[in-house]
Amino acid sequence: MQLNAVARLFYSPRLLLSTRQPGSLSSVPSCELHATATLNDAGTATKSVPEKPKRPMNTYIRFAQSIRSSLASANPQASPTDISKLAAVKWQSLDQATKAKLEEEYKREQAVWLQKNAKYLSQLTDAQKAEIKLERQQRNEGKVKREQKRMLKELGRPKRPMNAYLRFCAQNKPAPGLSKEDNKMQMKNLGMQWKRLPEGERERYTKEAEAEMKRYQEEMKLWEDKMLAAENVIAVRKKNVLLPPSPASVKAKKGGIPVVDSAPVAKPKKPTSAVRP
Repeated sequence: MQLNAVARLFYSPRLLLSTRQPGSLSSVPSCELHATATLNDAGTATKSVPEKPKRPMNTYIRFAQSIRSSLASANPQASPTDISKLAAVKWQSLDQATKAKLEEEYKREQAVWLQKNAKYLSQLTDAQKAEIKLERQQRNEGKVKREQKRMLKELGRPKRPMNAYLRFCAQNKPAPGLSKEDNKMQMKNLGMQWKRLPEGERERYTKEAEAEMKRYQEEMKLWEDKMLAAENVIAVRKKNVLLPPSPASVKAKKGGIPVVDSAPVAKPKKPTSAVRP
């Protein structure tokens, strides 16, 4: 468990140990489903679901992508959001003939895609359809989590501090730029070092973690009180939110009837008839 926690720690932006290289993602958005892969006996990845035909870009996206590079060259200080706004302005002033030509190209590609997609769907097995459904569900859940994380960050939610072991790892983290295998070896070495750490040193990390946790809990209490006052109940942990009263209790209070617990009432036993001699 601790090894997994350290892995998340090292590959988080918190320690700036990401191994992603710039320019590895395409700037063109895609609506296609990515093919999923599984490992065979040899340890190599094999596709279990065939790749779905790529959906063509609509007219506006097609136009915006065609002028994005020129807009970026003419406005080197502009952010991607600014470039999108400039493309929207260009689109508004575009003549109808050019728009009609782009629309015609889109309809031609859309007709071809519909045929390929229908053939693709007809060839899927029930297992592959279930796998695609699960992948879509996981993608949606990940999107919800990212949106919630972004919302909490914008609302200024305090960050949860690291425990004693993770504090030790953070202070003895490997140098950035290591390969995945080197990072894995470093994590194992840190785990062994933690086990051999003297009790006094380990106690120091423990006290620091406890002090940080106490400060975090106090900050969370103030922050959640602030969120409740601003009616941002969705940002507050469920255990700290008072549930609204049930409709039955509200009706009883309005009618002046005392509310009693809904404990089951024992039914009286049916009298047994006398047995004739």
